Amino acid sequence: GEAGPTGQDKPEVSENAEVPSELSSNLRRIPRPGSARPAPPRVKRQESTETLVGDRSGSGKTVSNVIIDSQNSDNEDDEQFVVEAAPQLAEMSEIEMVQAGDLEDEEKHGGLVKKILETKKDYEKLQPSSKPGEKERSLVFESAWKKEKDIVSKEIEKLRVSIQTLCKSALPLGKIMDYIQEDVDAMQNELQLWHSENRQHAEALSKEQSITDSAVEPLKAELSELEQQIKDQQDKICAIKANILKNEEKIQKMVHSINLTSRR
Repeated sequence: GEAGPTGQDKPEVSENAEVPSELSSNLRRIPRPGSARPAPPRVKRQESTETLVGDRSGSGKTVSNVIIDSQNSDNEDDEQFVVEAAPQLAEMSEIEMVQAGDLEDEEKHGGLVKKILETKKDYEKLQPSSKPGEKERSLVFESAWKKEKDIVSKEIEKLRVSIQTLCKSALPLGKIMDYIQEDVDAMQNELQLWHSENRQHAEALSKEQSITDSAVEPLKAELSELEQQIKDQQDKICAIKANILKNEEKIQKMVHSINLTSRR
């Protein structure tokens, strides 16, 4: 009758003895010196703690007490804090996703749309604190906000149309500007060509002018001599005419005197 209970007590002792041997490899820590800084917080994985508790749930209360006590003693010796990583990571991921979404929204929208969104946010903030007596004010505010939104949307549409028109006008100008340097170089070369040709023609004209002047100079002298001779001949003709007139007067006088003498 006594052998039965003694046989049942032995496996419990062996099971309890196996638990420290398994935990000793995982929970044993080298003692830290007193002058060392406090260690950084250790990250305790949620899955490992859940599996450990699930595995040891059937072994009795003493095993769970041993695990908690050993962990607490370890934490007290090392002056560490146990941090649960899984919830924090989830919270951080949600915050990052929200921030990324806000940044993407801010990048997508322009200044006018940002203003609309800000007024909408202010309106949403004011909505929960509104009282039943302020319902009409909220309706007026909402109608004014809708009007402002319509005006802003119309302005955005006008701005979009003007930007499209500007882009359509700037596209051929951009294509022209791509080849403008080549055109300018060609025009500069052509201008230099015309300048050189003009210089050549001016030099040729001056040469021909000098040749013509040298050829015309004796003719000019001869012309002046002929003109002088013509003047001299005209003077002679005038003198001869004057003599003829004088002679005619003399003849008339002589004829008149002869007639008078013949009558007597």
